Amino acid sequence: MLRNLFQDFLGVLLPRTCIVCGRPLVPTEDVCCTGCTINMPLTNYKGEAGNPIERYFWGKIPIVRASSYMHYNPHTAYARIITQLKYNNRPEIGIYLGRLIAEDLIHTNFFQEIDCIIPLPLAWSRQLKRGYNQSERIAKGISEITQLPIDTKSIRRRKANKKQTQTHKLLRHENVKDIFTLSIPSGNSETSNPLEMLGAHLRDTESHTAQQKVLREPQQHPTLSPIHNTHPLTGKHVLLVDDIFTTGATLLSCSQALLSIPGIRISILTVGVAGQHRWGPQLPEECKR
Repeated sequence: MLRNLFQDFLGVLLPRTCIVCGRPLVPTEDVCCTGCTINMPLTNYKGEAGNPIERYFWGKIPIVRASSYMHYNPHTAYARIITQLKYNNRPEIGIYLGRLIAEDLIHTNFFQEIDCIIPLPLAWSRQLKRGYNQSERIAKGISEITQLPIDTKSIRRRKANKKQTQTHKLLRHENVKDIFTLSIPSGNSETSNPLEMLGAHLRDTESHTAQQKVLREPQQHPTLSPIHNTHPLTGKHVLLVDDIFTTGATLLSCSQALLSIPGIRISILTVGVAGQHRWGPQLPEECKR
């Protein structure tokens, strides 16, 4: 009771407002008012096979499924959702967005057979300055709805590259080339569950059913070192999560690093997609899920 009174008092002194339109929020609203939530510029991809995000990866890496929740335009009021999350110390916005995304997809097969969520790693210097990794906050919101564990230990950035927004779009793939590296298990024989070596806190899973069809030709990868053959993510299906899909270069680079793990399967999910993307051929209607 006292807590509610204190929150009501704070609400008078520091009223919560919609991050998009600035209207005061009622107690049942969070981050965005009901009107702005209803009018969000959604993609409505809902993980559908052959959507533009999935098609981007065809011919580049094997992909199980991919999707983005909303269209991102930096010149609209809705862009404040991302800018406030990344640059104004509002980590709760990431959790809010993660919940929205998961609720949008929970009744589809998008999360089927996924073993864990991997937030796109942030350079340690940027995370220190920001105080958190926005992709981890988004992953936390998704996890709250799906109950999927989050793995922040298996892959990291080896260096802080120049910001993609400050790089010409034709140079963005080169800017993020080889910036991710796998974290190697310590090899402690006393640890019964190898996933615990990385502190990933992943739950044990049953044997997977036959691997789903991949909408591209198989890709050859370099010979794997023996240490990668014992990686805790061997044979797992991971969901790589990021905030905005622009050129896809960073997600592609991270996925290529993960693909050095034998048998790994990758799905990708972002909050927003910037620009108009129509990569690759359209999927025939009879092939859609």
